[in-house]
Amino acid sequence: MNRPSIRTSLSKAAVAKRDEALLAQLGYKQEFKRAFKPLEVFGISFSIIGLLPSIASVLVYALPNGGASSMVWGWAVGSLFILSVGLSMAELGSAAPTSGGLYYWAHSLSSPRWRNLLSWIVGYANTVGSIASLASIDWGCAVQVAAAASIGSGQTFAATNAQLFGIYIAILLSHAIVCCLGTTVLARLQSVYVAINILLCIAVIIVLPVATPKEYINSASYALGNFTNCIYPPFFFFSFRRG
Repeated sequence: MNRPSIRTSLSKAAVAKRDEALLAQLGYKQEFKRAFKPLEVFGISFSIIGLLPSIASVLVYALPNGGASSMVWGWAVGSLFILSVGLSMAELGSAAPTSGGLYYWAHSLSSPRWRNLLSWIVGYANTVGSIASLASIDWGCAVQVAAAASIGSGQTFAATNAQLFGIYIAILLSHAIVCCLGTTVLARLQSVYVAINILLCIAVIIVLPVATPKEYINSASYALGNFTNCIYPPFFFFSFRRG
């Protein structure tokens, strides 16, 4: 009765030993515990992407600076380029699965003359980017919390800058507390985050068209071809196209 579980544990042990041998060939010794399952590793990136919050946070910029077509085609074209980057990084991560992936790859693949400088730039650029992205995500969350409070009060409540900043600090502190938890706890939380993100996406996809009055539903031609310019003068876009 226990043979399948024994085989599974043996196969996992064999994979772990093989990976440790690969790291040894790369000059690394495994130090971290492997507490994350494949779904939970995916959950980290999926949570960072945050489909709904990401879209909601940029609506205020996208709608007056291009309109519907800029969001649809900008997302589609950008996704193709991002996908190529993701596939390349996945290949590198599979070939050299080190904890310091980006700067290790930069050091390994660069010429001996520039590898130290380039790996330093990549490492610190990634660190600064992580800090900035966290601040951006939490600020967007604070804005949406304040907007939800305003909508819930019938727009009688409008958060001041101090209140908005206080919400932002509270969200930052809550995330800091979560990050102080053990690796196993963080790994299990990723499954919860994945489920929440997927359910929210499904809910919006279903509820938004159902609850929106017909007179406010735009046609496909509008979504794919509408261009709106509420801020920049026409010559700006003409110059941009010419460039």
